[in-house]
Amino acid sequence: MEHAPGAVLAQGRTAQIRLYGQNRLLKIFKEGMPRAYAEFEFKAGRFAVKAGLPTPKPEQLLEWEDRPAIVYERLSGSTMLRRLVQKPWNLFRDAAHMARLHVAVHRTGAGPDSGLPCLKEALREKIEAAPILSREEKAGVLASLDKLPVGRQLLHGDLHPDNIMIDGRKGWIIDWMTASYGHPAADAARTVLMLRTGSLPEESSRAFELILTSVRRLLLSRYLRTYLRLSGLERGELEAWMPVLAAARLAEWLPPDEKLSLAGIVRDSLRPA
Repeated sequence: MEHAPGAVLAQGRTAQIRLYGQNRLLKIFKEGMPRAYAEFEFKAGRFAVKAGLPTPKPEQLLEWEDRPAIVYERLSGSTMLRRLVQKPWNLFRDAAHMARLHVAVHRTGAGPDSGLPCLKEALREKIEAAPILSREEKAGVLASLDKLPVGRQLLHGDLHPDNIMIDGRKGWIIDWMTASYGHPAADAARTVLMLRTGSLPEESSRAFELILTSVRRLLLSRYLRTYLRLSGLERGELEAWMPVLAAARLAEWLPPDEKLSLAGIVRDSLRPA
């Protein structure tokens, strides 16, 4: 290792971000996280950089104290989520900015030769492993999945305000751990789903929660309106993915209340019209 890791800048569910030398950051994955996760994020980040997308360059894959880590170029600024709390008057501009970044991702071609997984295949595996749902409910969701388009575009898989860095008017997309290829409507629908039902970061203060709760609906509305206008997709194309994505998210680590909300979305979709 070229440098000893410096101060901790951020802490998430899967990794810790620390200073690393003068102009770099070190993303250290938590103990127990397989090295394959870091290897995939490194590869997906390189793919995004090569495609010309605004994202920090992953420079090196290494280990620190027997844990996988990635060296990234250092960005200035703060996450869009943090800025929404500090400068909520920028809400509409930031929401539109997030939509423009997402459309840029979706204009990037990908496919089986990209080395990225197929989203529909990944969703199928998650739905089959999802808790709470019965066998019959899973079968109904999988039948819906079969009717949805495959697509061959780059998908981020987790685009939300905490995965966008803002420096002035410049935006950077971070965290490509869930990248895949597929249909853009699925990726945009996941962002909408997270804005509708997603829980806030565990370390959030009460004031942080109050501000974010009050702006969430406005953020979602402006993001969705801008995304649909720029992408040319229809709202119905996104909504068709919602039950499938909700079922798949049940296989992820989520608070119990959020899982109940997601299960409700799935069950509502399976009721006879």
